[in-house]
Amino acid sequence: MSEKLIVLYCARHGRTALNADNCFRGKNNVPLDAQGYRDAHKLANYFEGIEIGGIVCSDKMRAHDTARIIGQRKGMAVHPTPSLQALNVGDFSGQPNTAENVAEIQRYTDNPQRCIPGGESLDEFKSRVRPALAEALEISDRTGIPWLVVGHSSIVHEVGAMFNEDHHSSLVNPGGVAAVYLENGQLKAEPIFKPEPDKSGVRASHVS
Repeated sequence: MSEKLIVLYCARHGRTALNADNCFRGKNNVPLDAQGYRDAHKLANYFEGIEIGGIVCSDKMRAHDTARIIGQRKGMAVHPTPSLQALNVGDFSGQPNTAENVAEIQRYTDNPQRCIPGGESLDEFKSRVRPALAEALEISDRTGIPWLVVGHSSIVHEVGAMFNEDHHSSLVNPGGVAAVYLENGQLKAEPIFKPEPDKSGVRASHVS
């Protein structure tokens, strides 16, 4: 049986009030809520015994603060970048994650060249996220130590799309982790840390 060699970690930021209310986050720069800070500290605990080469994150507060808490535990600086922001769902940002809204956004993601009103197209999202992920992978490969990316559910979606051709395949709840690994010469992705949802039972949309 071949060994899986992890080459990149991708963590989803901790919970926010919009996650708890089952609303799209998108371009909104919402902070972590109390549960979100607990999620971030659980991530810090998870990575305490794992060697990582560096931490790069979205520059949105929810991801940056999650990364900062992990970095403080590891004694490492974090490197924020707008390239790892969530899919900008534009006018849907902050709106309820209803079946109707999900179906409307799906119309745009099924036609990736079409821009979501007030936001961006799926093609535009991919064109900024994939180079950032590829750069983190290149650094990890060059140094021999996997880096950690801290982003949003849509970033974790894209990891699954890039390496499994299935954007649902690597999804995790807020505060979860997916890993990109090398096996038999192929890069694949899978969830490796999937914390339980909070007691409210609400699960946030994986669109943004």
